[in-house]
Amino acid sequence: MPSTRVDNDTFIHRARRTQIIDAAIEVVAEVGADRASISRIAERAGITRGVVTYHFRDRRSLFAAVVAHVYGLAHGALGERVDSAGSPRESLRTFIVGSLEFYAEYSVEMTALSAIYRTPDIPRADQGEHRSELTDIEAILDDGMRSGDFRAHDPTIMAATIRSALDAALVRVRAGADVGHEGAELCELFDGATRVLPDLPTTGRIRKR
Repeated sequence: MPSTRVDNDTFIHRARRTQIIDAAIEVVAEVGADRASISRIAERAGITRGVVTYHFRDRRSLFAAVVAHVYGLAHGALGERVDSAGSPRESLRTFIVGSLEFYAEYSVEMTALSAIYRTPDIPRADQGEHRSELTDIEAILDDGMRSGDFRAHDPTIMAATIRSALDAALVRVRAGADVGHEGAELCELFDGATRVLPDLPTTGRIRKR
């Protein structure tokens, strides 16, 4: 059994990392990733620069931790809701609506995430969290094709299109757009895009040649 000292040290370590990540999110959201220096983040957290670099070797590793943190929040908010939906179509609708609700509730975190992704050090396409999200969307689409809920299509293209539509919606939500209206429109759009139509196959994947 681990000692109380070890437990306390681990708790303090995690709490300090969380404090630094929270400060980084605030600073990046306010001034952008390029101007979010380690010193500025340390000042926001009320600690020395050395404490930050003790927990994160450089700014890139801190930004990577911010990315993981925001995706973790999103998974906590959406994962169970999407998994427990009654059908692939409902899972897709839940993912779309839930994503928009998350953007509105965690606007500071999403502003910071978007800013970090605009830096050359952490391109979104290279991040495992982003790739996992696309894989999860593809899994919903695959399930829908197998069950006959969705028409046959290329799930990679469809997943990327859904992600792009959500990216555009994020910009609108941050500008004050109505989340309910955005969700209803996107759900209707992708309902139509995946709907089974007469004389089209209802199962199987369509892949570009």
